[in-house]
Amino acid sequence: MLPHRLPPPSRRCRRLACNSSKGGKGMVRFHAIELQVREYELDQFGIVNNAVYANYCETSMFQVFYMIGFSDETLPTLLESSYKFISPLRKRDRFLIKGRIYECSPARLYFENFIFRLPNKELILENKATAVFLDKSSHPLRLPPFVKSRIDELNKSDKQHLL
Repeated sequence: MLPHRLPPPSRRCRRLACNSSKGGKGMVRFHAIELQVREYELDQFGIVNNAVYANYCETSMFQVFYMIGFSDETLPTLLESSYKFISPLRKRDRFLIKGRIYECSPARLYFENFIFRLPNKELILENKATAVFLDKSSHPLRLPPFVKSRIDELNKSDKQHLL
């Protein structure tokens, strides 16, 4: 029998510049996508099947990847993903997915996604995920240099919009 292991503590956003060699903070603002539950996403009880939430969160992550400048040929690989289910979505519910890179290290991107039911913005799900770049032998690679500089550009433009 395997011993029970506790999950590792959640990663916290460090207050380092993204262009430092140790890694650093991620995006300031969340990227949002509004969707509606479709019939084929429901289980026999009329609620969204739990596996569908992974698709929702991946959709959000890929939108962030494209916003940063990745193409379909250069997308990172999902390494791990965890979900905290709070309340179910049901047939025809409208919902909002908010996602961002909250931290980056030299070799990893750390994501967080939140799903809210509309119109009252009730929290439905929290997701944390880690993505990496892999070489042809499936070994992790360093992040391309444009990633951190693009995150810095997005954060700078977000700060200017707030002024």
